Amino acid sequence: MLVVTFMSFALSSGAMAQEGVHNTQNAINIPARDLAIGLSKTCMLVFPAAIQSADRGAAYVLAEKVKGSENVLKVKAASPDFAPSSLTVITADGRIFAFKVFYEENPSCLALDLSGASFHSAAVKFGGGFNSEVMQRAVMKVKGSGPFLKGLQVHKYGLDCRLEGSYIDRDVLFFKFRLHNTSNIGYSLASLRFFIRDLRTAKRTAVQDNELKPLYMQTWGMPEDEVGQEIVVAMHRFTIADSKSLVIELTEKDGDRSLSFRLKERKLRETRKL
Repeated sequence: MLVVTFMSFALSSGAMAQEGVHNTQNAINIPARDLAIGLSKTCMLVFPAAIQSADRGAAYVLAEKVKGSENVLKVKAASPDFAPSSLTVITADGRIFAFKVFYEENPSCLALDLSGASFHSAAVKFGGGFNSEVMQRAVMKVKGSGPFLKGLQVHKYGLDCRLEGSYIDRDVLFFKFRLHNTSNIGYSLASLRFFIRDLRTAKRTAVQDNELKPLYMQTWGMPEDEVGQEIVVAMHRFTIADSKSLVIELTEKDGDRSLSFRLKERKLRETRKL
């Protein structure tokens, strides 16, 4: 069975909802393409950039990113004769692709190249002068930078995750992680979360933890690769008081191997200009 296995990046839903309420007159409708899928045939969707997230309208629409191919999504039906549904895909260049999905016993399309598709949104704007193209250039620059932070890592369950660098460009902070898996059991990252936590409080509560939502996240490779999996996360600029720390938590998809480590204020001061 196919399932959605890739990570998504988070945007501020409150701000987007507010804009939608007050500025719907100038909104541009993104046209959706018809996509027929069946039980016995898999449809391959080839996008012009790496897939960042996907949303299925119903559980009977099965989707999975092809291992080793960041821009290829395979789609299939989980049950026959289902009611029409939807599939929405966001790519690393910030574009949104929308599909109307319906069942067809013998679909004719087995592979669809979307590199020249016109049914997508314009580039996403992140604020602070960052649209999707600027964000992607910054992320690739971070990816190509060498490690300089030391002592920020966790080793457990045969997994090793370390924060190699932190950078800032205007009001956006970038963090570069590397995740290795030396165990014989594969590791699939379900989420990477960030919390500001008070060091003076022994017990963790929902009130004491302030979760920070990433603007953008992109990964390369797998934890089992020789060089490990590279992860770059972009976030709105923030600071940490002496009495607090940034807690970074990784959780496993369909597993219990969770990792966490802390970034304190003095380490955040080592952030470099991008």
